[in-house]
Amino acid sequence: MGELYDRYGKTAYAVILRIVSDRKVAEDLLAETFVTAWNRIARWKEARLEDLRLWLLVLARNHALDRLRSQNEPLPKALPRLGVLEQPSVLQDFPRPRNAEAWSRMRSAFANLSKTETCILEMACFDGKPPNEIALQLGVTLAVVKEAIDGALKKLSAFCKTAPIRSA
Repeated sequence: MGELYDRYGKTAYAVILRIVSDRKVAEDLLAETFVTAWNRIARWKEARLEDLRLWLLVLARNHALDRLRSQNEPLPKALPRLGVLEQPSVLQDFPRPRNAEAWSRMRSAFANLSKTETCILEMACFDGKPPNEIALQLGVTLAVVKEAIDGALKKLSAFCKTAPIRSA
């Protein structure tokens, strides 16, 4: 567990801090995340390191969002529960790029997104905000947010069709 913490603690902390915007709360949630991981780690048999990383980051994100929900922070009640992503079996079929070329192509796909598309995807994915809240925060119409999300997903989808990433 110490090795996992050393390897992924900073990344998990960054995810949590981005969501809760409070260093002390983020530190507490990071500790809770690793306690949860410790209690559930027995479910992982011969796990791949990248699976554990993704799982820990999902745990961290969920802990942060649950904290905001429990304190009635501005999060919609309809925010989807992502607890299912905490189950190891979900990750078995998750595509895992394993070579530098694949990662380079993926970075290129994201680099082709506009600043607006990137910002909106980050708010939706990392902050768990729905389109209407993103629109309010950015001072744009809901249509602009939906178009940005649609455009980004089309660009990323086109990338996947032209440059599939195969797991080894």
